[in-house]
Amino acid sequence: MTAAIPTVSELAQRFAAALLSRTFTAEDGSSVTLDANAPGSPEQVLSVVHAMALSEVYRYWRDFQLEMMVSTATETGLLPMHAQEWKTPRIPAQAAVGNILVTTSVSSVLPEGRTLTIDGSVSWAVSAETTLAAGTTTSVPVRATTVGTGGNVAAGVALTFVSAPAGVSQVVTDGNGLVGGAAIEDVATWRARILENIRNAPGGGTPSDYTRWAKNAGADLVNVVGGWLGIGSVGIIVAMSGRVAPTPAQLATIQTYISDASRRVVRANATVVGVQIVTQSISLSIAPDTDANRSAVTAALTSWFAGTGIGATLSPSTIDSAIAGVSSVTDFELSVPLQPVALQQNQLANLGNITWLASS
Repeated sequence: MTAAIPTVSELAQRFAAALLSRTFTAEDGSSVTLDANAPGSPEQVLSVVHAMALSEVYRYWRDFQLEMMVSTATETGLLPMHAQEWKTPRIPAQAAVGNILVTTSVSSVLPEGRTLTIDGSVSWAVSAETTLAAGTTTSVPVRATTVGTGGNVAAGVALTFVSAPAGVSQVVTDGNGLVGGAAIEDVATWRARILENIRNAPGGGTPSDYTRWAKNAGADLVNVVGGWLGIGSVGIIVAMSGRVAPTPAQLATIQTYISDASRRVVRANATVVGVQIVTQSISLSIAPDTDANRSAVTAALTSWFAGTGIGATLSPSTIDSAIAGVSSVTDFELSVPLQPVALQQNQLANLGNITWLASS
């Protein structure tokens, strides 16, 4: 049921009608009727002022009703209260984590908290005491000292200790880089998680529970597989934002969160596993075959793949539907794949190469 919000003009007319429906007694005892429709009259001014004030009340009432629903509540309104009631706190900004490779000619113990930087603008700290052996390259866990995407670093980037141990000749990020740094969870994603928790209440270890816990710890896509390592085990396959596999550090973070005593399911061995990314090539012909249409079809396919989950089946018919949604393409023929492609339970498909064939 929707609530109609009257305009200021409508409220002023209601005020005027109410005045006209009543008779007032003047000082001389005569009966008078006040007409708020009379141009420039005090009654007309009063009706407009009253209508403007009452309009604010209506708007407040409307906004309050919207705040009562999770789907329309706002970040500065009652959405935080809904989140608290459904035990879905907003995921705060995250610090990047990962490992660096330290090459040294002198044995030493690297203390927790020792900081590194690239250009002085962002720093990272050693997150666990690590022994460095002479003449070796050692993997050292680090965490950004500030939250946000600024702490993310690609693989193979050189860093410098603010106070370098003796004998260190090289420090670089490992093959996974430093990842996971993120801004505070955006409102749309937070709202979606609250709604998901309302629709799938905690159940003591259901697939919805494991999905919720993994997402709370930073995963973007989740597939829960029972009996992953045998009877009584659960495999939690996770992919991170951007449809990428998690790094070992991210896997450890999610595993630690799920294994916490407050969430651990009795008699269930839950193992967090990184997703395996696979690419699916597409071969097709389109008409008319133009650069603009190729770009539009590529965008449609990219969007379609973005909507597929872990362990999905890639159906040619649904791929056809995605291509058919490009209105400027009047005809097309999909050649690859011709049969449904069933992914393994730990696989996630991304769009691979597109081969453009000649129209028949």
